[in-house]
Amino acid sequence: MTKVVQTEVESSEYEMLEKILKKRRMTIKEGVREAIVSWIGLQTPINEDPLFKLGPEKTGVKTDSSRIDELLYQGMKD
Repeated sequence: MTKVVQTEVESSEYEMLEKILKKRRMTIKEGVREAIVSWIGLQTPINEDPLFKLGPEKTGVKTDSSRIDELLYQGMKD
């Protein structure tokens, strides 16, 4: 179920929004929706973010992280 959100903004804010959205080829509706989702993310404390509530998963694959830096950064040394 969706809800309609309606508000008023200063004409200068609206013009700036239109300019940015035109460059991104987005509608006002898409841009405002993206802004709301982003704002909600910024207001949500990290300890409430579902991503940080995930625990480790058993995959059955044995791993060895002792050489991770060596493997990640090989070839980057002068």
